[in-house]
Amino acid sequence: MGEISAIFYVILLPIAIGLLGFVINRLRTELDFVAFLVALILSIRIFVATRTGIISYNLASMFGIDFRFYADSLAGLVVLFNAIFAILIWFYSLRFMSKKPGERTYHMYLTITLAAANGVVLSGNLIFLLIFWNVLVFALYGMLLIGKTDSTFAARKALTIIGIADYAMMLGIVLLLVRAGTANFPVEPRVLLADPWLIASYVLIVVGALAKAGAMPLHSWIPEAAKSVPASTMAYLPASLDKLLGIYLLMRVSYFIFDISGVTSVRIVLMVIGSVTIIAAVMMAMVQKEAMRLLSFHAVSQVGYMILGIGTGIPVGIAGGMFHMINNTIYKTCLFLSAGSVEYRARATELDRLGGLGVKMPLTMLSFIVAAFAISGVPPFNGFYSKWMVYQGVVELGDQISFWPVFLIAAMFGSVLTLASFLKMIHSLFLGERPRELDKVREARFEMVVPTLILAAACILFGVFAQAIPLKHLILPALSFPVSGIGFWTPALATILMIGGLLIGLLVYLLGTAMKPRRARVFIGGEVMEEEAARITGPNFYSSVHTVDMLEKTYSFGEGGAFDFYNYLKGATGALGVLLRDVVDKLITTLYRVIGEIIQNLGRLTSALHTGELYGYIGWIFLGGIIILLMLVF
Repeated sequence: MGEISAIFYVILLPIAIGLLGFVINRLRTELDFVAFLVALILSIRIFVATRTGIISYNLASMFGIDFRFYADSLAGLVVLFNAIFAILIWFYSLRFMSKKPGERTYHMYLTITLAAANGVVLSGNLIFLLIFWNVLVFALYGMLLIGKTDSTFAARKALTIIGIADYAMMLGIVLLLVRAGTANFPVEPRVLLADPWLIASYVLIVVGALAKAGAMPLHSWIPEAAKSVPASTMAYLPASLDKLLGIYLLMRVSYFIFDISGVTSVRIVLMVIGSVTIIAAVMMAMVQKEAMRLLSFHAVSQVGYMILGIGTGIPVGIAGGMFHMINNTIYKTCLFLSAGSVEYRARATELDRLGGLGVKMPLTMLSFIVAAFAISGVPPFNGFYSKWMVYQGVVELGDQISFWPVFLIAAMFGSVLTLASFLKMIHSLFLGERPRELDKVREARFEMVVPTLILAAACILFGVFAQAIPLKHLILPALSFPVSGIGFWTPALATILMIGGLLIGLLVYLLGTAMKPRRARVFIGGEVMEEEAARITGPNFYSSVHTVDMLEKTYSFGEGGAFDFYNYLKGATGALGVLLRDVVDKLITTLYRVIGEIIQNLGRLTSALHTGELYGYIGWIFLGGIIILLMLVF
């Protein structure tokens, strides 16, 4: 009974205390601390309880629908990480959002989002889940409105894309309820995709999950939001909670409600979506010159690995996709928060205006580099291990799909491009020459540094001890099937070799370049250039990528919104508006005119027939009598 109470409180307490903190602003920090701390403690309790059993409680039943809470090992895992990332973001925001416009409202939405996210995960019925899912849309819209610049367009765009996807998901749930007779999960036996209506139901629900996770082509609200909203918002929503909830729902609907393991065509579609998302998003990230926008495209790209792993239908691939969901949340949150710390001190996010901040912000640089290597799949960090498992899942498809190497190449090529873009970003932020206006920059505040260091440590811990900690105690128990053959990878050896290589590189640097610095003047056309004008920024190293003949037009189309679902939606609604205005409106006007003329002519006819003479009216009476007589006879 205590675990059931924990489920109620982990949903109700954050929202209740958050609203109370909004009303009593002087005690907001203390109240929020209580809300997030208690939510974390309760989440740990739910997580521990679901390791050995299932928590289920039917709140009410109406019209044959069970509004019930359900927590198994998968739900316990996601609830735990919901709470962990919420409290880290809140602690970071204490300083980052201090005295900024909308700070009070921002913290209220922070608690509402956590409560709704827990409601989504702990719902045991898709219709019950949909209620909390819509509360999340409300909270997302509210948080995106609180921007460092005018963010109304970004909020409206997110609301439009996710709102339409949610309507699709609602229709899919209704179809499932009608055809299968239940919207509960897990369903035993799982629903087979043998009926076209059930296939449509699965696809429509998955649309809602992919929009939340930010997969292509439903991703464009994320880069748009990166232009205007604070780094803490980007870390909390697209980087952490949205990925957790979107992939959680995809996992639920694919393997706990429906059974897609035997439907190759559906799995191929998921893998194609994953592969395209990996490559297209990382290519767009390569040419970005603004830190938050670059990170936002990587937030989209990493979703592709999760979808690809789940789409394989192979146990090791599915486990890899779930592990990557957790890993991505760790390092992506760290990257956004670290970049936010740079923005907080340097007052800029344009890569051309930054550089040389490594000596000024060493702890932030350390966190960023660790997270950058993790997202790039560099061993022994956590991102490598989860990608390795996804690769294995794809390879094991060899006896089912002949063109499996296409998916493998896409995934591996995406990692290479990710590393290339982050080498650019590391150089742009922390290495290279520092602009003069940044000479007084110093390390970020304690509240901002601690969360990034914790997340960076997790990137190392979940990589070096991947099998012993996260896989053994978090990922594998959350799956409903056994996973074998994870691989022969030994992180300990890779760690030793990597540390040795770093020490050798550091020694060479200290004995060479560092001990013998040389400053030279720069000449162009015989003229000596000023130091600032001659500074080489990170984006300059990759300027040639943008001008490759085969890619230049693709980038131009992409930057112009050619791959933006929102633009096509906007164009379609605009065309519909023109159709209603120019076609339907004219039809209605013409119909009105015709009816008016008919009535007018009938009026003229009746006026002509009513002459006012007695014999005329007598004739009409006799004619009416004859008509009535005929009606009675026949």
